[in-house]
Amino acid sequence: MRAPLLAALLVAAAAGGARAASYGSSQAGTSGAAFLTLGADARAAGMGNAVSASADDASGLYWNPADLAGLHYRDATFTHSASYQSTYHDFLAYAQPIEGRTGSGRERDLMPDQLGTIGVSVLYQNSGRLAEVDNTGAATGATFTPQDFAATVGWGAELLRGLDAGLSVKYVSSQIEATATTGAADFGVRYRDRIPGTEADYAFSAVVRNVGGPLKFRDASDPLPMTAVLGAAVHPVKNLTIGLDVNAPRDGSPYASFGVEWRAPMTEGLTGALRAGYDGRLGGDAGGVSGIAFGAGLGFRRLGIDYAWTPAGDLGDTNRLSLSYRF
Repeated sequence: MRAPLLAALLVAAAAGGARAASYGSSQAGTSGAAFLTLGADARAAGMGNAVSASADDASGLYWNPADLAGLHYRDATFTHSASYQSTYHDFLAYAQPIEGRTGSGRERDLMPDQLGTIGVSVLYQNSGRLAEVDNTGAATGATFTPQDFAATVGWGAELLRGLDAGLSVKYVSSQIEATATTGAADFGVRYRDRIPGTEADYAFSAVVRNVGGPLKFRDASDPLPMTAVLGAAVHPVKNLTIGLDVNAPRDGSPYASFGVEWRAPMTEGLTGALRAGYDGRLGGDAGGVSGIAFGAGLGFRRLGIDYAWTPAGDLGDTNRLSLSYRF
């Protein structure tokens, strides 16, 4: 039963991706709320955002709500991103198992038959103060600050052994001079297993993000940046994670992202991580060095600190810093 169900879900997601890709260049640049596509946390950014199958913390609510099923503890995370053109981007998320039993220390271990994990998050972007101009291009002397906001509630759980599913709903608000609001949803699945005869494990994922109504500004409206993603992650050895995502946005051509993470203990209670990746969304379009990503992290018992640097060519660089705490 598990295999046919997984196949059906993956085929449905792939079909959605094909439909999104079919819009292709004819829909390029037509979506609004672009802040929904800029990522969430520093770990993912350092891996080229190729984490739809391996985001096993509260950030999974952004990447694939099915990833929430992998949590064995309560997790809170905050990320601040300083981007080009005075833009900054903040992400705050919290997730916890609905039910559980007490494990070692204060952590909560998921039971196979429990009701899953819930999560909430807030995504905010401030694009800096801009000068207002009239329809002739002349400055009016006034200024305005574009701001975007999304609040999300989601759930993920293991439906069958190794098969996770999740969904989330979000409220989206975008303000330029006028303000537009809408609702949206994400749907995702993930299959996890171990390679027979080895200690290596892998996961496959499928997710569709930002399915919802358009943002309407007075007489004009912009559709949301719906994107279908097929992903994979493998742990060939204990400390190494390799991720690959193939993305099909409704307003552009499909592209691939990939990343690697090496995580290993340094001293008692302290763990270090090094990351690198490539995000095909930026590669080649921004001029100069773009698309590549590098990151690092430190984990001290329950506290985590992660940093990522992602150049965007002529636009400038983005620096992300994440703080996380599990309990």
